[in-house]
Amino acid sequence: MKPIFILLAVAATFVGTPAGARAPQVQSAELTLSAPGRQAEFIIDGAVWTCHDNACHAAVVADMPAGRSCQRVVSVTGTVTAFTWRGKTLSDAELATCNTRAK
Repeated sequence: MKPIFILLAVAATFVGTPAGARAPQVQSAELTLSAPGRQAEFIIDGAVWTCHDNACHAAVVADMPAGRSCQRVVSVTGTVTAFTWRGKTLSDAELATCNTRAK
């Protein structure tokens, strides 16, 4: 009987999640404006952004690099103090580069 338990234990180590059952990928984005925005809602590259005071959120955004996305957003909104795109939060240096495109 022991060999069957060993076989089951070995088999269990090779059984994982199916290849198609990966963790869901983050598709949202968030940002903090340096000053409260003038618009409660705006659209950039198909993403619908909703803001309350200086915090904004988009539920679904395009799959593009975070830095490039930040530059496209600040060209419309103005300077941001925080920016997270599809799970990647920009560093202070990346934010400084992004904000060079702010209007």
